[in-house]
Amino acid sequence: MKIIIVLLFLTISLMFFGCVSQKYRVQDTKPQDNSQEVQEGNIIDEEPIEEVQVANPASVYCEEQEGILEIRTGTDGSQMGYCVFIDDETGEKSECEEWAFYRGTCIIEDEKDIKDDNDKKNGFASELEKDLPDTIQNEICKQLPLTKDLSPGDRDYCFAVVNNNPEFCEFIIADNEDDIEAKNEKNLCLAHANKDISYCKKMSDNEAKHDCYFGLAMISGDINVCDGINYDKNDRELCYWSFANALYWEGKSDKITTAHCNKLPAGSQSRNSCLAEKDKDVSLCKNDVTCLTLFEQPMSFCEGQGKSLKYCIRDRAMTSKNISICKTLTGEYWDDCFGDFAGHITQDISTCNQINDIKLKQTCYKDVAIQSGTNFWFNLYN
Repeated sequence: MKIIIVLLFLTISLMFFGCVSQKYRVQDTKPQDNSQEVQEGNIIDEEPIEEVQVANPASVYCEEQEGILEIRTGTDGSQMGYCVFIDDETGEKSECEEWAFYRGTCIIEDEKDIKDDNDKKNGFASELEKDLPDTIQNEICKQLPLTKDLSPGDRDYCFAVVNNNPEFCEFIIADNEDDIEAKNEKNLCLAHANKDISYCKKMSDNEAKHDCYFGLAMISGDINVCDGINYDKNDRELCYWSFANALYWEGKSDKITTAHCNKLPAGSQSRNSCLAEKDKDVSLCKNDVTCLTLFEQPMSFCEGQGKSLKYCIRDRAMTSKNISICKTLTGEYWDDCFGDFAGHITQDISTCNQINDIKLKQTCYKDVAIQSGTNFWFNLYN
């Protein structure tokens, strides 16, 4: 084991690349008609929301990563926590100060795993990486995969899209003809790095296609990419809605056009919500809770008419830009809230490190790297 210290100074303007499928995080569903109907699975606990006491997240994170937490007392009586790892084969000890490890500025990696990954790529990927510019975004990409059990393809995808270099996509190789996931992953990479919709059409399942089309719409800044979703009307409308919604979350309502909203069905609540976001006018919501939640509301909103909204509390955190609200949640809602906050607000992997699910955390790292890059569409507005 060895320690790699990576100092990340993220001074990044607000923008968006988070998403529906956990690749590009936006409003999870477009507003639905008959919004007063409570659908199964969308009801949150109706009891009053109470602030919960959260354990030291750095200590918890250390133990979750199978590290040994050591509290050391200095000569002045001050105490600091260290996350210690011991190599099972060599007995070699590696350690990070617990908060540095938690924030991702101190990273412990397994040299053997890195070597094995590079060997699989015949050494060429490492040569490509050597030629990359020294940017914050590339430093984040280099931290992927976060563990040896996660897809190394996310690293290649990250480099490919951040640097507009589809050569990295060639390192995403299917193990066999039946490895559909790897084939989809490569087509996704090629579509986004080349900004070429034809690769989306090659994907074999609708969920993967949606990720491809919507992601390409966001990367290229072209809502018409969503037109390619010709296999599911609702999925196509969700793509339109999410595109406009992403602009709204990033404070770019002036970039939402009437033409964008007109992609949605006339008279539908989703079109009304789009127009409300465009004009930043809550009165256009017409008492539709799935629209009202997009505007700043008191926490009591989630105990009243907003109780049927699955992500109502998260929306309160997002609209008020108050990350402490995320800490009142648990489980998948905790992860979702911190993931969205990283994608929309902080653009900082230290926020990603609050996520418990390691796959979602890796996605968060990748998205922060991509959406904070100078080539990303939203940044052209800044």
